[in-house]
Amino acid sequence: MTAEVPAEAAVRVSPDRAQAEAWDFVLEAVVIPHRVGLTEEGWAVLVPPQLVATALAALDAADQEASEEPAREPQAPDHGRSFVGLAAAVTIAAFFWVSGPRAGADAGGWFRVGSGVAGPIVNGQWWRAVTALTLHSDISHVTGNAVAFLVFLSALGRWLGGGLALFATLLAGTVGNLTTAYIYGSPHNVVGASTATFAALGLLAGLQFLRRYSARTVGRGKRAFLAVAASLGLFAMLGVGERSDMLAHASGLAVGLGFGLLLGHFVRRPVKPPAQALCLIATVATVAGAWLLAFRH
Repeated sequence: MTAEVPAEAAVRVSPDRAQAEAWDFVLEAVVIPHRVGLTEEGWAVLVPPQLVATALAALDAADQEASEEPAREPQAPDHGRSFVGLAAAVTIAAFFWVSGPRAGADAGGWFRVGSGVAGPIVNGQWWRAVTALTLHSDISHVTGNAVAFLVFLSALGRWLGGGLALFATLLAGTVGNLTTAYIYGSPHNVVGASTATFAALGLLAGLQFLRRYSARTVGRGKRAFLAVAASLGLFAMLGVGERSDMLAHASGLAVGLGFGLLLGHFVRRPVKPPAQALCLIATVATVAGAWLLAFRH
């Protein structure tokens, strides 16, 4: 009397139906007759007995291939839609409405006490590096910077959160203006938020560079430098022109890039609302304090 050969044999068993369906997909792809059935041990992949070894080899090969897939780039923190770019755009527009253009009468003395004249900055009036960011030459000047804030600062706000993005941009823009003043010396006079808008672009480039470079992927260095190359391309398109202060723009971009690398190293998770609120307060206090110093001095 001969033993009865079973019609099917279980290749793999899992309590998770999704896992069994993943095995089902692999065997379907290599055209091995099979089915998924519920047994006492769990969801099983069943094949004819003579195909057990072939099915196991196919599933093992799929497991090996999956384990050898390159690591993916870490996802950037996402704080959701940000209106910080719009807020910054409205703020500089409001300042322009109050102060007027640089060629105007300057009845309120805004340009006299707040423009970024290199000489006074080098001699201790550091607050001019802040106040100069809020003054603009004419309507086209303020409009261009408002649009840049809407694009670059809104994207940065999504990554860092509104408060941190705004404070980092202000800080990088201020350092950029200080750098420009020390390089140019006494005759130079700068106004406009352009240094800050390019600082926001640099921050984005620095964050992207570190995110891509930290991934253990093939060609990570090339992809990381592409982020910097993209920012340089935008700088060439937007920051170079007959009426543009190229050094101020370049300083903002370079300082922003450095700040972005630092923030990317330390800020790996979304920043909580209390910290965002503190950054927002610090931003408002810095601008208000700088203008208070300007008029008191």
